[in-house]
Amino acid sequence: MERPKSIIAFEWSLWASFSVGLVGGILAWNDILEIYQSEPSMAALGLGSGFMIAMWLISFAFMLLFWFMIARRGSNITKWIYAVLMSVGILMTLLSLNGPTAPKGVLLIANLGSSALTAFSIFCLFRADAANWFKGTHKVDPTTFR
Repeated sequence: MERPKSIIAFEWSLWASFSVGLVGGILAWNDILEIYQSEPSMAALGLGSGFMIAMWLISFAFMLLFWFMIARRGSNITKWIYAVLMSVGILMTLLSLNGPTAPKGVLLIANLGSSALTAFSIFCLFRADAANWFKGTHKVDPTTFR
């Protein structure tokens, strides 16, 4: 069976969100390091660029897992885990806007753009055409095996 349009839109928006966040992070590399170093608890740990790279690699691994389990396997449990975790992330981004270490410039634009794309990806998972995908009632297209 062909995947529903909402699942395809989820897939594209998930990767677009990750890409926007990554590009924004690369462009604002020094600003992010400064934020880490200005936070006393982070500075005490000595976290720097190696930590940032490790976090991006871990994020990428989770995005791969979410993508595969949702867009390719139709896992309803993973859909809910993704929706809750990403909603909390969006909320934290919005709450951080007034903080003393609030992102500015390119990083702010990247964070807001990535959050908007993530919100859209969550929306796609709850559209009507995605329901059968997660119920597992989608039929196999007979031309798949020709």
